[in-house]
Amino acid sequence: MALGTFLKPVRANPFWKLGLACLVLLVAVIIGADFCVVHIFHSDAILVGAPAARINHDLANVRRDLWVISFVILLIGIGITLLVSRRYVNRVQHLEDFSRRAAGGDFRPLPQEQVDDELGDLARALNDMAAHLSATIRSLTEERNRSAAILRSMVEGIAVVDARGRVTFCNDAFAKIWSIGSIGIEGKPTVEVIRQPDVLALIRQALAGGQALDGEISFGSANPRSFSVTVAPIPSFPGAIAAQQDIASSGAVVVLHEISDLRRLEQIRKDFVANVSHELRTPLTAIQGFAETLLTGALEDQQHNRHFVEIIRDHATRLSRLTNDLLKLSRIEAGKLDMDFQAVDLRLLIEATVESAQDAANQNHLSLVAGSLSANLPRVLGDANLLREVLRNLLDNAIQYTPPGGRIEVTAMAKGNSAIVTVADTGIGIPQSDQSRIFERFYRVDVTRSREAGGTGLGLAIAKHIVEAHGGQIWVDSVVGEGSKFHFSLPLAV
Repeated sequence: MALGTFLKPVRANPFWKLGLACLVLLVAVIIGADFCVVHIFHSDAILVGAPAARINHDLANVRRDLWVISFVILLIGIGITLLVSRRYVNRVQHLEDFSRRAAGGDFRPLPQEQVDDELGDLARALNDMAAHLSATIRSLTEERNRSAAILRSMVEGIAVVDARGRVTFCNDAFAKIWSIGSIGIEGKPTVEVIRQPDVLALIRQALAGGQALDGEISFGSANPRSFSVTVAPIPSFPGAIAAQQDIASSGAVVVLHEISDLRRLEQIRKDFVANVSHELRTPLTAIQGFAETLLTGALEDQQHNRHFVEIIRDHATRLSRLTNDLLKLSRIEAGKLDMDFQAVDLRLLIEATVESAQDAANQNHLSLVAGSLSANLPRVLGDANLLREVLRNLLDNAIQYTPPGGRIEVTAMAKGNSAIVTVADTGIGIPQSDQSRIFERFYRVDVTRSREAGGTGLGLAIAKHIVEAHGGQIWVDSVVGEGSKFHFSLPLAV
């Protein structure tokens, strides 16, 4: 089938004629015409159409080639995109892994990248940040460990409490004060750890008020202990919100400083002043009274004046002995007592001291003996006169507190690098509650018996200081109603 198209001459631009002819040819191809001739009058162009089947075949080949080329280009683009995106994903994954490691405390740097893009800049910035954080955390860790070591080694009890009233830190001294183990104490409420309402009240006030508070507590019956308590609040960080509205700080630091010895020394000082006043007042009153009696006419009384004078003399002697003992004790405590150290034969010293005390023991109907002392008893290093005074004070004490018919025995033995001397009696004994204070100045178990015997109350205190000045120790074992054993140790002479 052939299609012929006749175009009448038109008065138009030749280009319009040519375009119209091409349009006719395209229509012919679309409708499948086998041949097409287009003649354009009044023009120099003649269009000759090829068979439509051939044109369709060529167009199909072109379309197929275009599809193949497009598919190949698409595959190449996808491959390139995958390679580029995978590279970027790997770099982002490395940054993500680094962030996780840094959050866990691992600040190892990322590998150095030579690519100068945004991810490279980010990696270098993260490495700088990691190095800075690592140095900062290392410094903070060292400071924390140093502070913890200092706090744990302090003798004061120290604890840190958070805003909820739970213990977050405590040293061994704090746990020892409350007689609990330091392991597992952190995280417990303060009411389970501190069993003193006064301390708990101070902690609550410091947390609520935000001001440091001081106080003093005492507890214990047999061995009372006193502590100075300081509770200082820990300021909250700027912008921090407390868990409770009545909490003005993020925690508090509790410091317990034991002042038991200080309070004990204060009590000793008070007792010393009171005892000295009493010891001085008694003989002075007697001296003054009998002196006034003599002045008012008893001086002419031949039957009583001598007796009155003897009483004055006895009390003056007691005053002199008391003054000498006080001065001697003061010199010993100040380290100003002259001491002549030399090798002392302990057996001869014990025998001589026992013999000098026999008269006093006989007057009280007591048996005073030196136990079996070995001839090979080693010599001790010390001042013979001062050691004799120690032994004599212990014997005087035993004679005063042993009822008539009792027995006093002095023994000695070598033990290691020391010699131990023991003065044992069958006296009234010393209660357990008094044994820790028996060596204090003016401390008496039986005040009446001691004063009747003319004691000053300083003998055992002097003996204790002399023994300690020799590098030894003195202690007592006693049972009420059975007697006492006073022991003191002395270093052996080399």
